[in-house]
Amino acid sequence: MRNNRLYMILLVSIYLLPLNAKPMRELWQSMPDAMIPYLTKNQRIELVDFMDMKVKADVKNQFGEETVMDTLTADFASVRLNASSMMQLRLMPIPDQDSIICMVRSVLGPVAESEVLFYDQNWNRIGEQSLSAYEELLIQKPDTMSQQRFEELKAMLHPALIKAALSINDNTLTLDMEAPILFKDEKVQIKSIIMQRKLNWDGKSFN
Repeated sequence: MRNNRLYMILLVSIYLLPLNAKPMRELWQSMPDAMIPYLTKNQRIELVDFMDMKVKADVKNQFGEETVMDTLTADFASVRLNASSMMQLRLMPIPDQDSIICMVRSVLGPVAESEVLFYDQNWNRIGEQSLSAYEELLIQKPDTMSQQRFEELKAMLHPALIKAALSINDNTLTLDMEAPILFKDEKVQIKSIIMQRKLNWDGKSFN
C-alpha cells in the first residue's frame, strides 16, 4: 500500500513538471522596469488586475499616453505600449529545460518593423533572431509575371521592413514585409510579390 502511494506521488510529480514554468502574468509583473521605462511595476500589475476583472485593461503611462493590454493567457501576452509601439510575449518550450520568453517588439510607424528577442525566466537576455535573413523567403515571383517585371518590383522593395507576430494558439511566428518609401499605387503592386511566411519553433529558434 505504501509503495502504491509513493508510486502515485511520483506520477503526479512528473505530470506537474511542465507547470513549474512561471505563468505569463508573473513574468509580466516581474519584468525589469528598464525594459519599459515609462511603465511602472504598479501599472503593469494594474493591467493584469483589469484583465482579471474583464474590463478594458488600459493605464496612462509616464508619458501620458495610453498603454493597453489586449490579451493575457498562461503563456502569451499582447500589449499596445503606446501609439507607435507594441509588445508580444510568449513562453517557448526548450527540450529538458525551463521554457524561455520570446519577445517581439514592433515599432508602428507608417510601416511596422519588429525585433525578436529571447530571455530566460529571470529576464536575462539569452539571444535574438535576426529577421533580415528571411527577406528572400518573403519575396516570390508569380507564375504569370515576367522576370523583368519581377526584378523591377524587387528593386522597389529596398529598404524593406519586416513585421513579426507571435501566435496566441501555437509556437509559430508569422512574418510579413513592406517597403516604407512608396506611393500608394506602388505598394499595391509590391504586394503581388510578397509572400507572408509562418515559421515554426524547433526548440531553439524559428524556422
